[in-house]
Amino acid sequence: MALTPSEPALSYTLSGPQGAPALVFLNGLGGAKEAWFYQVRHFRDHHRVLTFDNRGAGASASVDQPTTMADFADDTVRLMDHAGLDRATVVGISFGGRIAQELALSHPTRVQGLVLVGTACGPAAAGPAHQALRRAPELDEQGWLDQVVPVLFGPRYVREQSKRLQVFARSRSRLSADPVGTRCQWEAYGSFSACERLDRIRVPTLVLHGEDDALSPLANAERLAAGIPGARLQVLRGVGHSPNVEDASAFNAAIGRFLLA
Repeated sequence: MALTPSEPALSYTLSGPQGAPALVFLNGLGGAKEAWFYQVRHFRDHHRVLTFDNRGAGASASVDQPTTMADFADDTVRLMDHAGLDRATVVGISFGGRIAQELALSHPTRVQGLVLVGTACGPAAAGPAHQALRRAPELDEQGWLDQVVPVLFGPRYVREQSKRLQVFARSRSRLSADPVGTRCQWEAYGSFSACERLDRIRVPTLVLHGEDDALSPLANAERLAAGIPGARLQVLRGVGHSPNVEDASAFNAAIGRFLLA
């Protein structure tokens, strides 16, 4: 496990040939870098691939202070500097998609392209899906299966991968989430809004969204695609909020086409 020398220390992995085009993957709220396993394996032969745990998640340190999405964007730039990446195509899912938007707005010279996945330009309404996510650190294995899994994954994947998801629920229910880190991530999530700034994003952008996303309605993706100049929307059929896992082949192919274009 590699850690940045500057604070807060961020746990990261860096794969692929030095000097190759860079790809940076940004996690959802509370997510870990291991979620990008299928993407690292697919892209590392021809790209320099960076994955990491956001501050307050996984093996990265937390900071007990008021936190905004700009702090997470600054962390990303700091890590890119440490990894020797001048510019990168940035792929962000959910919370990570919000970091990616802030990164393109506040550090435009560092972003070559954007892939925004299952995300929105601001916080979503506090419906049952978001309430389940907020309760997740307190839930046992069955609670994760009943309340969180249907939020994070589409119905088809839940139906076809029940054994895999039971293992996932068991492992997540046994993890001890950092309460300070979790609070700060929700704080940044709640205060983020880029909806009135989308027209200032001036890099090629692909908006990827699962048609069965229970957490982020398709209208969020449509707003992003309409607001970012030149952005293109692609809806991934039969998947929910985790297309990078639910249909990694289609997800990777969509990113591959975007990189070639």
